[in-house]
Amino acid sequence: MFREKGSSWMGRRYVGEVDGYFVEAQVFDDPSEYGIAKGRISRLYIFPDAASGFNRRLSSYERGWDGGPPQDRRLRQVVERTVAHFDRKQVDWTFEEYRYRESQD
Repeated sequence: MFREKGSSWMGRRYVGEVDGYFVEAQVFDDPSEYGIAKGRISRLYIFPDAASGFNRRLSSYERGWDGGPPQDRRLRQVVERTVAHFDRKQVDWTFEEYRYRESQD
């Protein structure tokens, strides 16, 4: 599902395909309150395919959701599978929505 693309200045960078979407993730060794579901993923980008440029991302998370958590069920499933892969936990979308709204105040 994922392969390591090397270390960034913090954490490790992974790329892979999930349900037909191209995914990039920055993953730390330890969970963080800033991670998705308070887990190890601090950055996550979902693209239509590997050839897509950065401006074609469908959803992005950088210590918080850019524009809010994805509403499309297919993108949510990609996030859920990615979190399950790295953190072995489920995503509480109600909590993720709450965190996003709180960050906007």
